[in-house]
Amino acid sequence: LSDTENIGIALHDGWVITFPQGTTKPWKPIRKGTAHIIKQYKPVVVPIVIDGFRRSFDKKGIRIKKRGILQTMEIKKPLDIDYENDSVEDIVEMIEYAIEQHPSFLKVIPQEELEKEEQLNQTRRWDY
Repeated sequence: LSDTENIGIALHDGWVITFPQGTTKPWKPIRKGTAHIIKQYKPVVVPIVIDGFRRSFDKKGIRIKKRGILQTMEIKKPLDIDYENDSVEDIVEMIEYAIEQHPSFLKVIPQEELEKEEQLNQTRRWDY
């Protein structure tokens, strides 16, 4: 069986978690194969944004690189995909926006904003 057929079987049996960029590194392009699979099998796509993942875990997400990193996980609403009429490029762009990896998200954050965020992070910190 090919990888896409295996994904189809997994979707039929339940659910699949995937990194649509093929990596946990930020700002890599979304794989078009992901959009082709979505178009072919028509799954419910629920985007999840994990902030702090890359700093905490190794590239495969298995081993811990650094402890004490504050992480946030945001589970977003399922994407509204028109499986028949949306093109692969449209689906890729939807995914980019949903997981906050579209080039428009690349911006310099003002220092005051970073300081406010860090103060908020201090209130969320766990004491070990």
